Amino acid sequence: MRTSRKFFTLLALAGFAVLGTAGPALAAPPARSTSAQLVGIVHQTGATTATVTARYTCTGGADQTHLWISVKQTADRTADPILATEGSSQASAAWSQTHAGVLDCDGMNHVATFTVDQTEQGFGELASGSAWVQFCLFDATTGFETPVSDTGFMLVR
Repeated sequence: MRTSRKFFTLLALAGFAVLGTAGPALAAPPARSTSAQLVGIVHQTGATTATVTARYTCTGGADQTHLWISVKQTADRTADPILATEGSSQASAAWSQTHAGVLDCDGMNHVATFTVDQTEQGFGELASGSAWVQFCLFDATTGFETPVSDTGFMLVR
C-alpha cells in the first residue's frame, strides 16, 4: 500500500511539473501571418458600384501595403468558369474594381468592407446574380511580387 501511495504521489507531482512548464507556452499569442478571406455576399450599391467584405491580416505601413479588389460578371450573371481565367475581362459584361482600399496592417485580424466602382477602370452595369470576386493583398511580408488573395464566385444582391 505504501508503494502505491508513493507512486501516485510521484505521478501527481510529475503532472503538476508538466502543467507548470506548459502554462506560459499556452498563454503566448499565436503567430500572425498575412491572410485574406472574402466574407458574405457582394452588396450592389449602384449600377456600377458594390461593396465587398473581407477578413484579413497584414503587416507594414502605408508604403508597404497595397490592395486590389475586382468584381466581374458575365452577361447572364452565372458562375461562368471563364471569369477565373487570365484576360477574362474580355468575356465580362460588367467589371468594377478598386485599388483605393485603406488597410489596417497591424498584424491583427480585421473585417472591413470596401467599395468597388469604375473610377479607375471598368465597364458595364453590375446586376443580381453571380460574380467572380478577387481580393488581393500585398504587405510587408509578401512584398509587391506575390499577393495573398482570396477569389471565388459570390452572390451579388
